Amino acid sequence: MITQPNIIRRIVGRVREFFTTSSNVVSRTVRSTVMTMRRSMFRPTNDWGRVDYDWYRRAYYCQVRGLEISGLFIKPLVSKISAWTLGRPPEWKCESETSQEALDNWWSTRHADILKAFRSALKQADSFLVVNADLTITVLRPDDVDPIVAEDDFGNVIGWRVTQVLSHPTDLARKMTVTDEYTAERRVHRVEIDGRQTEETVFTNLLGRLPIIHVANQADEGQTFGHAEAEALIEVLHRYGEVFEAAIEGNKLQGRPTPVLSFETVADLDKFWALYARTQHNTLPDGSTETYQALSVDLSQLLTVSGAEFQYASPGNFAGDTEVLLGLMFYLILEHTELPEFVFGNAIASSKASADAQMPVFEKFIEGRRGEVAGWLTQIAEIALGYLSLTEPGVTAETPALQWQKLTQDGRLTLDTLTWALQAGLLDMRTALLLAPVDVEDVDAVLEQAQQESAERQAQAVEQATAMAKVQPTKPPPGNQQPATREIMEMTPAPTVYTNGHHADAETAAIVAAAERIVANGDARQTSGSAIEVLAGGRIIDAVRELRKSL
Repeated sequence: MITQPNIIRRIVGRVREFFTTSSNVVSRTVRSTVMTMRRSMFRPTNDWGRVDYDWYRRAYYCQVRGLEISGLFIKPLVSKISAWTLGRPPEWKCESETSQEALDNWWSTRHADILKAFRSALKQADSFLVVNADLTITVLRPDDVDPIVAEDDFGNVIGWRVTQVLSHPTDLARKMTVTDEYTAERRVHRVEIDGRQTEETVFTNLLGRLPIIHVANQADEGQTFGHAEAEALIEVLHRYGEVFEAAIEGNKLQGRPTPVLSFETVADLDKFWALYARTQHNTLPDGSTETYQALSVDLSQLLTVSGAEFQYASPGNFAGDTEVLLGLMFYLILEHTELPEFVFGNAIASSKASADAQMPVFEKFIEGRRGEVAGWLTQIAEIALGYLSLTEPGVTAETPALQWQKLTQDGRLTLDTLTWALQAGLLDMRTALLLAPVDVEDVDAVLEQAQQESAERQAQAVEQATAMAKVQPTKPPPGNQQPATREIMEMTPAPTVYTNGHHADAETAAIVAAAERIVANGDARQTSGSAIEVLAGGRIIDAVRELRKSL
């Protein structure tokens, strides 16, 4: 039974559909006119609209109706993009070495907070973080932050107002409101308890710029606030959940067959309905009422009928069709997110070739996302250097250059290239260690330890070589060795003083004495291992060759 209001609603819907979706001349003209009027009269140029932050937070945890199952896709979507984009801290290049070291140390301790802010923006469209004067970071809920615009220019955001409402832990009726207004000149801190202002403090902004950073995810032109990463996926996620739940319900029915009565004649069927049917009334959402007949039969009790055959029936196997539908919707999700299947963790051993083929494309996607976050990351670095310049000598406020490490690299090729560059003197040790295909947490500490150990090995080798030079050969060398010895001395470079304090003459004497000893005894093991070779850089081998040639 259809009521009058329902008919009117359907007619209005058909008319609206004609003018908004049809492709005839009349509908196109109407749409063009409406859009022109909306732009000129109703819709402003700037868009201050925001998403429902609380809704997307609940969707992230599968607490939204209809997304109890399919909402599980949102968490890996957010975590994969944030991890691949900003999981590894970026590299900064400053003009001052002191600023470079200070910024690297500060960023390594605060990177987790910065990553948290980025993940929050992906999850719920926006995120705000404050770099405090003590160089800590506070991540704020976007619900609590509102823009402050100039009175003569509504499109110019000159500050942000943070309003936080705190409840008493035991007396829930009591509320405390804390308001902070951040501008380039100052910060105004107000506290109200139960509607009564108890505190107002003004802090001077020592930086002359806003210390609060707005992280907007995928904000379009004219928009101030961003979009949640899963915003466009909500409809397909609802459909995915519906199909999945229907498949689960069908599986339950397969395990619980439906009783079926097959009557031989229509008269027997009508008699059965007359005996067991009951009239039911149902109120529809639009207010109308429908009436229908429903059977009131308790199949757990004895049921006697005539002219009918009783059996249990269950639906056919539809798991294959359900799997195909879910797979198609899953690939729609992948196509929109631009994430390869293996990133979601769905790759298997046989799909390694596919993963290798998709990785270059995925790298370009991540490079694009890194370009999008470079702006607010640089703002954080500038603010941090500004505060550090006020407290640490030698640190200057500047705009550092942002660098990223490659997602993947050929370790063998990289190692060979670094070896060649070091031998050619094109790289210093620190840069080579940074570019090496190994993970080093503290490059400077590793270099310092390596230099210290190298100096100790050199000192030990010099001591061993000096001691060996004082030992006389066990048997006189055959023939006259003076010419060869003179040739060795001539090919030895001029004496120099090493950084460890040892003189080059000691090395030269050690080389000559060791070479004569080897030639005299015919046993290279008398050189006490490779310590001399390490010290002389292979020159002892050349000395031995010259001596043997002269014999």
